[in-house]
Amino acid sequence: MQRYFVPDEQWSGQKVTLKGEQAHHIARVMRRNVGDVIICIDEHGKGALSRLNHIHPDEITCHVEEWLTADTELPVHITVAQGDLKADKLEWVVQKSTEMGVSKLINFPAAHSVVKWDEKKSAKRKARFQKIAREAAEQSERFIIPEIDRKESLKQIIEKASTYQHKWVLSEQSARNGVHHGLSTHIHTVQDAEQIFLVFGPEGGFSANEHEECLRAGFVPISLGPRIVRAETAPVAVLAMLVYQFELTR
Repeated sequence: MQRYFVPDEQWSGQKVTLKGEQAHHIARVMRRNVGDVIICIDEHGKGALSRLNHIHPDEITCHVEEWLTADTELPVHITVAQGDLKADKLEWVVQKSTEMGVSKLINFPAAHSVVKWDEKKSAKRKARFQKIAREAAEQSERFIIPEIDRKESLKQIIEKASTYQHKWVLSEQSARNGVHHGLSTHIHTVQDAEQIFLVFGPEGGFSANEHEECLRAGFVPISLGPRIVRAETAPVAVLAMLVYQFELTR
């Protein structure tokens, strides 16, 4: 069933109003009719079965019929901090990480980043990432849209992670040195409702100084085995392992 994240100001009691792009999608793309049911979700992750009672390409109104109790969110809070990638690759990370259940995504400049972030376009790019995250959350039937953020340095990333119970950094050095037990060891120490902070490097990987900076800050080095995967592959691979651990083995 199609679902839509609706801002709180568009809720009034049992009435929900959808506007703009969402209204167009319902009326013109999905070609819904009066009486059809969709799922509307507020900004707090509360969803409701809602029956359409007025349809116009610019505005849709519907009435809440039943509040949903289903929960499709991971039992742990995961933040992914990704070193800047080329635009299409970073968008892919946002989309796939959202589908895998991440709670927050942060991008930041790293020493080996191939692209340089244009601060003049920062707001526009953030809006683009938020749109991708919203659409991916709708498609994967989530009730929460991941928060999108940006930090201006690895130092700020480390400061942001200081309150997390678990801090892991993907380490090419560990992979090349044959040390592959980090993830399998530490994944079993995580309890429900705890927070995991994952840091991934850009296309060129982390510099030796950046890697050491993370280790000094208490990050645990992890690897994905002896192979070195592409920068955009790594977050999704680690998230898939976490999904398996916290949802599929229980």
